[in-house]
Amino acid sequence: MNYPLYKKLLFAIVIISSLTLSSCGSGGGGSEEVFAFKSTDLANKYWYANPYLSPDYNRDDALIVYRFEGGGVLKKQDFSGRRDEVVGSWSLSDNELVIEDESISATNRQEWFVQSKSTSNYLKLNSNTGTREFFTNINDLNDVSADAYVVNEVRLVNNAYESAYRMEYAVYGEKLSQVKVLPDANTSIQLEDFQNYQGQKIYLLPEKDRTDYFNQFTGGQKVKFYLKTEGGENYKLEDQLYESDIDALDNFSITATHASGSVKLTVNWKAVDEADIYYYVEILDKNANEYLPKFRSTRQPATAGEDKTLAIDNSVANELNLLNELPVGEDYYVKITGFKYEDGIDANNSSNKEMNIQAMTRFVFKAGQW
Repeated sequence: MNYPLYKKLLFAIVIISSLTLSSCGSGGGGSEEVFAFKSTDLANKYWYANPYLSPDYNRDDALIVYRFEGGGVLKKQDFSGRRDEVVGSWSLSDNELVIEDESISATNRQEWFVQSKSTSNYLKLNSNTGTREFFTNINDLNDVSADAYVVNEVRLVNNAYESAYRMEYAVYGEKLSQVKVLPDANTSIQLEDFQNYQGQKIYLLPEKDRTDYFNQFTGGQKVKFYLKTEGGENYKLEDQLYESDIDALDNFSITATHASGSVKLTVNWKAVDEADIYYYVEILDKNANEYLPKFRSTRQPATAGEDKTLAIDNSVANELNLLNELPVGEDYYVKITGFKYEDGIDANNSSNKEMNIQAMTRFVFKAGQW
């Protein structure tokens, strides 16, 4: 064998292989794959961004939820009540995402550059004003909702029944650790967590804050909620309270008839003189515990001013029936609640209707002994 020739050929092969590897490598000046974010990666899903800065009401830093739909249609979700609204348009070209959000202003135009770390479930955007990150899911908020509504409550004052307004708030979320409601720039109220009759964690006003009554409801305000999760993350949500209120129940028309020792009870009331008001009838224990009723009816429709009757026994349709737990001979209470949904909510077909209550009227009274 000609060893010098063999060595020369082997050396040449090594050099050619080295050059070939260098030309294919990412750091050797060869061609690199060009990042291109596609509209299909962006469209027809919810994107969540958390710009939270502080619990200050005046900070415009509520959770942002966008949905980029076909044809350049931009939707924004009021996350507190899962309400979608068309707010403008969007476009994506050469990794530049342009968002025109008319809910911010009629001339709002956001020009963002999609960064190479972005994927079909994570979006990193840069602009000359800063950076924003969007995600297609925030696990801590999956079951969160927040609602503010006005209550026209009938109550006993100086041995006479009268009605007055007060605000009420309901925030759900199993992974929440702290909730504050911010009705305006000057007020912050920490809500307390309770467990409702369905076993859900719900944040409500503490007892000391449930007696702030007022005589006139003006509505038309934006209520904000500060949330802290068990993982330590902070968020802010918003809920629009509209101007519509509700008349008070006529307490003189409400009666309850019960045969002692039985689970049969008949409740009569007169519907409020307004269309699209719905009702719940509940039976409470001797302590009038509204969080853990012993009976809750299904939702009761009514025409305006209708005389309503609900005959309760073990066969009537209900959401909860624990009447057998009421001790014979102890006092019991009846609670009637009338309520209306926010404008635009379909009472029968909207899946988010229970998150979007506008107003309630309520009357709780001692009905006798069980």
